[in-house]
Amino acid sequence: MTKFDLMRARLATGALALMVTASMAGSASAQTVGSIATSLRGQVSSVGVLITVVSFVLGVALAIAGLMKFRAHSQNPNDPSNKMSTAFVLMFAGAGLVAVPAVLGTGIATVFGSSAATTNGTTGFNSL
Repeated sequence: MTKFDLMRARLATGALALMVTASMAGSASAQTVGSIATSLRGQVSSVGVLITVVSFVLGVALAIAGLMKFRAHSQNPNDPSNKMSTAFVLMFAGAGLVAVPAVLGTGIATVFGSSAATTNGTTGFNSL
């Protein structure tokens, strides 16, 4: 490939990138503030559902890990890696993460008042 062909390929790539950017800017300016807010609201509610599911799954996993630590401690209480305190910490952390979806609605009502949109573990953030 000659130097001229290389320069022509770079120029064509730059022109293509400029056309794509210009077409994206034209379509973005056609949206209104209301449509952007509606889209953002839908995306935020999906993130809230993801946080609820992840906290519940991690809570159950930590509780199971705590039970496994209890079992390991009962089988060999002299092993320093199987402390009883580690099992309790894992169990309490798991219980806290499982409770996050249930107490989230109460926290929202406390901070933002009773007229705020609330959620719980059964309906998730779809009600927002």
